[in-house]
Amino acid sequence: MRAFGEWSPGLRAVLAVAGTTLFMVLVAWATLLGPDEVFTGPGPVPATTTTTGTCIPLPVTTAADGSTTVEIPDDFAERAYCEPPPDFGGDGEANATEKAPPQWVGVLTGLLLAAAAASGLAVLAWLVARVLRELRADRVRADERTAVDFTVLDEPVRVAQQVAADAAEQESLLREGDPRNGIVAAWHRFELQGERAGVARRASETSSEYGLRILDLAEADNGSVNRLAELYREARFSDHPVTEEHRARALTALADIRRSLGARA
Repeated sequence: MRAFGEWSPGLRAVLAVAGTTLFMVLVAWATLLGPDEVFTGPGPVPATTTTTGTCIPLPVTTAADGSTTVEIPDDFAERAYCEPPPDFGGDGEANATEKAPPQWVGVLTGLLLAAAAASGLAVLAWLVARVLRELRADRVRADERTAVDFTVLDEPVRVAQQVAADAAEQESLLREGDPRNGIVAAWHRFELQGERAGVARRASETSSEYGLRILDLAEADNGSVNRLAELYREARFSDHPVTEEHRARALTALADIRRSLGARA
């Protein structure tokens, strides 16, 4: 049973159906052979009767020219005379001809056998197609599992490499212009880095959520990530002024994030 446990449920179901179908086909085949044998066989053997003591045998005399005569002896008990042999005085082959079965029996048997064979072939073709589909599905699932494992192991490295490669441009955006715009532009840069690393943004994700997922995937320092994310939300959605102090804190948080990714980058 341990060997069967390694098979997929679909494959086990197909094998069960195949076994049941094969058994039914064999039973139907045996059933179809029965009536044919009954109609075309020799039939029951008739009972033989003994004529000793109930009739007088007729002695047969063969002349020199090959002709035969039957002598009827006298019997004082007045018993009946036995019938002459079946081939006496002629050829007995006509009487021994076996009666052929009706024609409709052969036609019906042939149709039933043809229907059973066609059904068996159709079921066999369906089973083969089902097994092939199951094998292809198993290969696809195996490929998907391999791809997922590869992605999980490789994505953090690729994200860290993109963050490191884009460090100069990201810091330049943070230092230029108004502090509010610089902080927002620096955070949005994580989106470009994630896309370059092959991590697509989900339709339901906001810019803040996508950036957090990118940095979490790369296992960046959580404290630094949260400080920079809070500064981004403050610059993006607040009405109060964003000063150079906010820019300096964002530069420090960004540098700490890069240092936490240094080994992977």
